Amino acid sequence: MTTVTNTSGPASRRAGGLRRNIIGWLFLAPAVGLIGLFTITPFLQAIELSFQNWDGVSPDTPWVGLDNYRFVFAYDAFWASMRNVAFFAIIGFFAGNGIALAMAVAVHRITRGRTFFRTVFYLPGVLSVVVVGLLFSSMLAPQSGLINNLLGSLGLESLQQNWLGDPDIALPAVAAVFVWFHWGFGFLLFLAGLQDIPAEPYEAADLDGAGAWVKFRYITWPHLAPVTTIVSLLTLLAAMQIFGTVQVLTNGGPGYHTMVPTLLIYGEAFTNHRYGSAAAMSVLFGGALVLLSLLQLGISQRRSRA
Repeated sequence: MTTVTNTSGPASRRAGGLRRNIIGWLFLAPAVGLIGLFTITPFLQAIELSFQNWDGVSPDTPWVGLDNYRFVFAYDAFWASMRNVAFFAIIGFFAGNGIALAMAVAVHRITRGRTFFRTVFYLPGVLSVVVVGLLFSSMLAPQSGLINNLLGSLGLESLQQNWLGDPDIALPAVAAVFVWFHWGFGFLLFLAGLQDIPAEPYEAADLDGAGAWVKFRYITWPHLAPVTTIVSLLTLLAAMQIFGTVQVLTNGGPGYHTMVPTLLIYGEAFTNHRYGSAAAMSVLFGGALVLLSLLQLGISQRRSRA
């Protein structure tokens, strides 16, 4: 009598799972190595430097303990920059994402000219930061700018402003440029998400006599939840890390009314040559970005489980 041995038992399944895990980690190894080399290692070095005093030239890096952090916590410009970047994040999150979603819904509904509008709405995202900065610097110039000239030609001289030089207006003006510059990426993601929604729920809603708002509220918006999470997180991170737009438009002025942490850190290190305090700012600001990302991901996971 011949005995057949079963080779598909738990041991063979465990061996197959282990083999798949090893293969997976081998594919991930290059990416993990690059992240460790160019992200984790510099961040750890920044933490070490934040406890030292270095001018960027001297070979000596004396240990100063928490002095750099005491300086940062008492530095009004740093907290002003944090408030400004929070303003950019709020404007980008609500206004930027709202405009991107509205444009995506409008383009998704039309049947003619979709390619044209898709290209036009995404066009700002392909421009260079310097080009965008110079373009809007010219448009918002107080004397020869297009905006003030247009207001003057319409008889609205009372609305003409020094858009980038008035402390009360400069921050909203730069935020508007940020929204225009970054809405294209969110627009494309929202449009892709809309195209993935099946037609059956809309057909059933039409049979029930549901209006446009009801279909958006109970069909479109729930199906866009994963895309909304990604767009929101990327928008918040882009707003928090804004640098080039502010540097070209106002360089943080007037005063510190449009200063942002990335620009302040840059100036502290490469202009003031205080690398220790710049590193302390980087650690605090980087920690805030990590906490923001974890919070956003936690909210999205809780929403997906609900």
